[in-house]
Amino acid sequence: MRCLEMLKQGVEIVVYVPSTIAHTYVYEGITVNCLPSKDIIKHLTNKDKLYLHLLNIYPFSKKNGWIIYKHILDKHIPAVFYVHGSEVQKYGSRIFEFRYRIKDFLIWLKKDFLVIPKMKVFVKTALKRENIKFIYPSIWMKEDMEVNLGVAIPYFKIIPNGIDVDLFSYQETYENRYKMLTLRPLSSKKYAVDIAIKIMSFLPNNYTLDIYGKGFYKKQYLEQIKALKLEDRIKINSSFIDRNDLNSFFSKYGVFLCPTRMDAQGVTMCEAMATGLLTVSSLNTAIPEFITHLDNGIIGNNLEAIAKNIIDNTESMEKYKNITIRARKSMENIAIHKTVAREIEVFCKL
Repeated sequence: MRCLEMLKQGVEIVVYVPSTIAHTYVYEGITVNCLPSKDIIKHLTNKDKLYLHLLNIYPFSKKNGWIIYKHILDKHIPAVFYVHGSEVQKYGSRIFEFRYRIKDFLIWLKKDFLVIPKMKVFVKTALKRENIKFIYPSIWMKEDMEVNLGVAIPYFKIIPNGIDVDLFSYQETYENRYKMLTLRPLSSKKYAVDIAIKIMSFLPNNYTLDIYGKGFYKKQYLEQIKALKLEDRIKINSSFIDRNDLNSFFSKYGVFLCPTRMDAQGVTMCEAMATGLLTVSSLNTAIPEFITHLDNGIIGNNLEAIAKNIIDNTESMEKYKNITIRARKSMENIAIHKTVAREIEVFCKL
């Protein structure tokens, strides 16, 4: 999305992706080069301006991003680092993922004692350079990175991931107000599908929830649904929804239920808000930067109170429409063409 919008705004784009196998393809006019990191750096010169997205450090791998980070520093290449989260967070910051297996201990050792120290070196050196800048989707993400790396970031920009408000158009969804949707991977506790299921236990029987997603926690969630005797009201569907079909798919529902344990923004949440769904999430991490409680959505940590707010705002057409219209307007403020224009401004000043 970013690349396509940059093309529209007159910026020439080539994408490089660290890969164990070399191959190239073109997607909607964007050339994507998949190469080992040691080969990627051969294409990077100080005439380029680099935009780093989820460039992870994989020690002893052909996809090791450290090779690229080091090249940027050694060759003084202008770069903008858009911080998503996982690339700068210690393993302990996502302790809810820990499953007490040997594999988890090894991941913790690799992340906290190999990856994070290298990332800290890059960031501390980058802060001394005029031609390297940092962008974050939220204030929380910036502050969380500072805590994880133990480094203060004095100069930065907050630019959320842009929302395609043309693709995700506002629709009247009040007639579907009792039909709730959760669209989440089932492979991470971060996405709090278990909390969405618990919220359903506080709602009347006329509310239903469709969960769309794949992952190894599916069995656990099915067991939870059965234990709460919600089998008739909650369904898990592993079907994939194409992005271009999401707008019409969203229109079949009235409430988007997306609690979370950690989010730097919540892009799918924002897309649901843009389409006119009453959006419900958690009062933590970056969520309050995008949802103001009972203004453009519902957020909270008390599950019974969340359920009560869902009932209050679905039983009243006026309340429902007011919140969803304000949600749409708030997403228009971070429309993709606006956020990308701000990102390009950062590059122009390098």
